[in-house]
Amino acid sequence: MTPMSANAPSPRAHRAPPRLALALLACLLLYGIDLACVAAVPADGLSYASNFALPFDLMVCVPAAFYLLVVRRAQLSPLLVLPVIWLGGLVSLQLAVPEQPSILPLLGVATLAVEAAVAVREIRRFVRGYRAARASSDNPLDWFAGAFCVLVRNERAARMAGLELAMWYYAAASWRCAPRVPSGYRAFTSHRQSGYVAVVGVLIGLMAVETFAVHMMVARFSVAAACTLTALSVYTVVWMVAETRAVVLNPLLVGDAELVARWGMLVCERVPLSLIARVGADEPAVPKRERLDLAAMGGQACWIELERPLEVRGAFGKPRLVRALKVSPDDRAAFTSALRPRS
Repeated sequence: MTPMSANAPSPRAHRAPPRLALALLACLLLYGIDLACVAAVPADGLSYASNFALPFDLMVCVPAAFYLLVVRRAQLSPLLVLPVIWLGGLVSLQLAVPEQPSILPLLGVATLAVEAAVAVREIRRFVRGYRAARASSDNPLDWFAGAFCVLVRNERAARMAGLELAMWYYAAASWRCAPRVPSGYRAFTSHRQSGYVAVVGVLIGLMAVETFAVHMMVARFSVAAACTLTALSVYTVVWMVAETRAVVLNPLLVGDAELVARWGMLVCERVPLSLIARVGADEPAVPKRERLDLAAMGGQACWIELERPLEVRGAFGKPRLVRALKVSPDDRAAFTSALRPRS
């Protein structure tokens, strides 16, 4: 559950787009001035202007302006300055006069030093954020999103990046892990009676056959396109495997005071038991936009109707209100009895 105030946009968030636009305009203005000066400089001064003045402006002055106007004021990661430096170096390299003395090699070495320093600093911040998030949550998505939030300070962007790492965690590093069941909670699986794992396995097998056939057909016209489609199919399979592992490792949890409704990598919501009005198989008279569907394909539906709306977050942190949850515990009777005495 996410508090309403936590998701309210801050004044800084409202000022960020105009500030970013002004900063980009200032950087483009500096680029325009430099290029105009290089175009107007006499022939005897072209070597100095192209090999010394222009690289210094584009690789030092423009990134410094971007850092002061955007990164520092908005408390963003210094990693955002690196692409500005790279762009300045690329433009300077294209306009440099060959076989003449140039400051570009020196600036290239300085850029590598800056990249190393920024990378070390940001990696340390990322690790600290990851450790803090892991100490306060048992959800891998929260671990990685918390780490990225230290760098980008934007919850939605952090969750998108964290979801990518969480996917690889479940696909590659979770095979020896057991379901996480905190002390004082009962776990209710959702994947056994529905045959969810078997269905996903069949889909992966069909995708493998289809991917091979499509690759062979498309390769007759374009090898690059065939390889791209195959890579996308492999990525989809990895995602399906990761989501299946997440479903297995994240069962529904019922404690003394709350229900932890989880499904795969994407959803983990805490519902106070005092908020539950009804539990049963009958579909409630609640609009679809106010429902949260956490049921497995082919599973027996168990509806949880709430006394009042509960704010939940989507996969990328966007809040919405729900008044009913649909789950599919393998042991529906035991799950219902675990909730009803407290409802």
